[in-house]
Amino acid sequence: MKAPLSWLRDYVEIVLPPEELASRLALTGTEVERVEPLGAPGDDAVQELFVVGKVVEREKHPDADKLSVCRVDVGEESPRTIVCGAPNVAAGQTVAVVLPGAVLANGMKIGEAKLRGVKSSGMILSGAELGFEAKSEGIMVLPEEWKAGERLAEHLPVSDWLLDVEVTPNRPDCLSIKGLAREIAAITERPFVEGQDFAFPVSERPVEEDISIEVPASDLCPRYAARVIRGVTVGPSPTWLKARITAAGMRPVNNVVDVTNYVMWSLGQPLHAFDLASVAGNKIIVRRAQPGEGIRTLDDTQRTLTDDMLVIADAEKPSVIAGIMGSIDSEVTESTTDILLEAANFARSSILKTESALSLRSESSTRFEKGLDPNMIPPALDMACALLTELAGGEVSRGTVDIQAATVEPWQLELRVARVSQLLGIEVTKAEMADILRRLGCQVEDAGDRLRVTIPTFRLDLEREIDLVEEVVRIYGLERLPAAQPCRRSGGGGLTEGQRKVRRAEDLLAGAGLTQVVVYSFIDPVWLTALRLSAESPEAKPVVIRNPLSVEQSVMRTMLLPGLLAVAARNRAMREERIHLFEVGRTFHPERPSEFGGGLPREVNGLGFVLSGPVVEKHWEEEIRPSDFYAAKGLVERLLEGLGVAASFGRTDKPFLHPGKAAHVLVGGQEVGWVGEVHPLVLQAFDLPEGVVAAELDLDVLSAMGRSLTVFEDLITYPAVEQDLALVVDQNLQADRVLRVVGEAGGPLLREARVFDVYEGPQVGAGRRSLALRLTFRSSERTLSEEEINRLRSEMLPVLRERLGAELRS
Repeated sequence: MKAPLSWLRDYVEIVLPPEELASRLALTGTEVERVEPLGAPGDDAVQELFVVGKVVEREKHPDADKLSVCRVDVGEESPRTIVCGAPNVAAGQTVAVVLPGAVLANGMKIGEAKLRGVKSSGMILSGAELGFEAKSEGIMVLPEEWKAGERLAEHLPVSDWLLDVEVTPNRPDCLSIKGLAREIAAITERPFVEGQDFAFPVSERPVEEDISIEVPASDLCPRYAARVIRGVTVGPSPTWLKARITAAGMRPVNNVVDVTNYVMWSLGQPLHAFDLASVAGNKIIVRRAQPGEGIRTLDDTQRTLTDDMLVIADAEKPSVIAGIMGSIDSEVTESTTDILLEAANFARSSILKTESALSLRSESSTRFEKGLDPNMIPPALDMACALLTELAGGEVSRGTVDIQAATVEPWQLELRVARVSQLLGIEVTKAEMADILRRLGCQVEDAGDRLRVTIPTFRLDLEREIDLVEEVVRIYGLERLPAAQPCRRSGGGGLTEGQRKVRRAEDLLAGAGLTQVVVYSFIDPVWLTALRLSAESPEAKPVVIRNPLSVEQSVMRTMLLPGLLAVAARNRAMREERIHLFEVGRTFHPERPSEFGGGLPREVNGLGFVLSGPVVEKHWEEEIRPSDFYAAKGLVERLLEGLGVAASFGRTDKPFLHPGKAAHVLVGGQEVGWVGEVHPLVLQAFDLPEGVVAAELDLDVLSAMGRSLTVFEDLITYPAVEQDLALVVDQNLQADRVLRVVGEAGGPLLREARVFDVYEGPQVGAGRRSLALRLTFRSSERTLSEEEINRLRSEMLPVLRERLGAELRS
């Protein structure tokens, strides 16, 4: 909710700077999202340059058809000459004037200037230039009784501050200027101005002659009240009202609609004004809608209602979707002369259900859905009637039609003084507790070792003793509570084994120069089509969302890859050349329906990455190496090694990967993921260049397989011994299988085996391939002798010959 400080000052004196006030509110549970300046920037000295002026003379500019030369009295010895381009400027008007040296809200600096040869010393302002209107067709004409030379700030908020407040669902009382001011008064210990008694002209005509009201759906509308105002003149609102409505984020419409919005913002009670002439049969019926009944709302949308929705209807048709939005048929127009003014209280569950079903929310429904005080209705009607008769004329018919299903009275709670200190761990005196609760609007009586507290009806959230304890401590100051360690030793937190492994994986990838991203779990179904998946593929059968925010977010992701490609494409569009990204997140897979109904989707924790561009950042001394399959495979190997998992790789034919440049990842014979270059057609669909490589791994499986304890091994005391071994094998035999058999044959003293060269040619024969391996032997207990190494090597060769058909290359 947007709350201008000038409006809050109607109820409380504000002495703190805006930023400090926002901080104090946040510490007591009312979060302020931002603090914004409103209007002209500057201090009090600058505001002195905004004054009330009287147009003494107005003449046509001698050299410009659309300009006027005005003599304006601004309270100085002689009138100022001001050139004005507004078509509605005229002699005798009271206007807003800004003098040279000031700066407007839009940043425009005002100085003396010659306009077509005539010196202009100031500027006559429009509502838009002061920030009171989105667009103005002419200058702002002020009330005649305002005196020339007065500071404009005495009448209008020339320069102000705006608090954008995030109100929690349990505090609908703070969704109003008055409620927020009460909170500020309690926090800052300043007097709170409860309000004023409103007076307005009342006719002898009883309201019962103007309107009759029936409430058959009293379970959804516990209170409905209405008054009638006859003889109004609908027109533009005065400047001060436009200023406040605009600052609060609403659009000025006319004096009647603006008053209803003003009262809602001031007190928190939504109102609705009907054109009485449009109410068929002079009857209002608060009822449930008929199945399939339609209504065209003020946003010019035809809506179909269901029988669990509440409407405000006349004798023929629905006029309002209760608590949410009215219809075009009953809106107030310039021809309206008689008004039916409604103030009601609706069941929050009904409002929530209806606005969700219709995908329709409004400022009114935002308040009703949280639950409102039904006792706010009479003062809201009083304020609205006083303002309407003042600004639009007319008289209020005698009396109020007020139908209540039940009354809501203040209730009492007892607060044990010792209990407060016991829970908080500090001593708060009874007097301090009583003072805090009184400042919040409660009535407090001393009852010995406890306080008897009468809760006002606008605080529906105060139901138990612990709620009062919370009120005391948040106003007393949470920051004043001592910091202490928990007494329970077993209460310490920590990460689970699975969480530690996920953190380890994130650290490994971040250490390798990748940037972690977070992508929506909701994706566009078109993305799955772009991956060239077959209709039978499990990844092509996502969980469909029943009420998506948009078509682009209508299914749950079955893979991390499409989201990562979309992020890469967005970065590429921003001219990023090196795009190395990874994500740790969940994918979602439909479960078969059980005999008891549909099951929840199966969620899998996964890790994925994409690499595009050079492997490392460009450097003028180094050759640029692009990211390729081997860079991605090496990154997967590094990751799995860090997790304590021994993996192997095999060919794969996944449709979204490049044939011949892709592999699946195996751990203990189980597939845990894939790595490879993304297929060119997939990259084309995502508007990415060729050569993007990616991988995706199942973290749930890896977390269960990886080692949980890292054991120290001495690598320095006894040196390693390296030997090279050239084996001739079948050219279709995968190198990964050769390395796996070599590792098994070498025993515990063989610490590493890797391929460093491959040869195919006449020296090894047709259909054969030579693999050059570098073997690393090491013992943690002794230095290995040459005889031991040769013996191990001799023992390995028969095993390799038997299992792989390998021969030692001569």
